[in-house]
Amino acid sequence: MALAAEGRSNDEIAEKRYVSPLTVRTHVHRAMTKLGARDRAQLVVMAYQ
Repeated sequence: MALAAEGRSNDEIAEKRYVSPLTVRTHVHRAMTKLGARDRAQLVVMAYQ
C-alpha cells in the first residue's frame, strides 16, 4: 500500500518486490476490498490517513 501511495504502478511495485504484476494487482484489489475503497485513488488517501 505504501508503494501504491507513492504513485508507483503495478509493474514498478512488482519489480521492487520480486513478484508478478498480477500478484500486485491482486493484493491491491484485496486491500481495497477490505478497506472499502472505491478505487486506487481512495486507497492512497486511506494510506496517508
